[in-house]
Formats: sequence, C-alpha cells, structure tokens
Amino acid sequence: MTAMAESGTLRVPRSINGIEHALTYDERARFYAELGPLEDPLDREAVITSWWLRAMSAAYGSDRSGYRAAVGRALGAGRGPQAGAVA
Repeated sequence: MTAMAESGTLRVPRSINGIEHALTYDERARFYAELGPLEDPLDREAVITSWWLRAMSAAYGSDRSGYRAAVGRALGAGRGPQAGAVA
C-alpha cells in the first residue's frame, strides 16, 4: 500500500479508482484479479469493501483510532435505522 495519512487526514475514496491509487502495482493486480470475474453486485461490493479496508488500514498506519473512526463512519453511513434488527 502506498497511501499514507497522519491523524486521519487522508481517506482512501471508497471507489475502484480510489482503491487503485492507494495500492502498489502488485496489489493492484491482485485487486483486479479478484474483482474482474465477478458479476454479482454483492460479490463485487464485498471485494471492493475488503480491499478498501486494506488500503485504509495502510493509509492510517499506526493511527488506529483514526482508522477505526473513519471506517466506522463510512461503513455505518450505509446502515438504516433497522440495521442489525432481527425480524
């Protein structure tokens, strides 16, 4: 991973291009190898999320609280008021 951050100042955009720019050449090849053959939107989203979390972790380095805060906000934003509720 090539992106670096200090105290949560850098966030890797949660997009294919954002993730791509945060990866090394070899990582980028693995990312696209995993992503390429997937057609199911849920499978693609799972791969994107997994690689985004890796890129974010590298970007925040030792700033684990900044990483947790940024990731928590981003992942929590997509949850509605019923998230985690059992029907």
